[in-house]
Amino acid sequence: MIWITQWLCPQRHCSIALAWDDIETNSREIEKRGEDIYRSGAINRYCGICSGELHVEHGRTKYRTLSEAMPDLLVIQEANLRARDILSRKN
Repeated sequence: MIWITQWLCPQRHCSIALAWDDIETNSREIEKRGEDIYRSGAINRYCGICSGELHVEHGRTKYRTLSEAMPDLLVIQEANLRARDILSRKN
């Protein structure tokens, strides 16, 4: 099964999200990847919209494989990149 792990603030703004296959990895490994991203300085531990502290949530998707999930994941990614661009222009 394909899972989504998200780092969310209390208002549910998402800082990062990772899709993963539970055959290849597990939630602890994914959380470690997220921690590595934060430690690298690429992303802050607080929401860029409301400054709320982020927490981790894992959710199982309807997809069985990453190949099956990829078209929808790419659409969501594009929408999020557009939103980030718009928000960054306001600051």
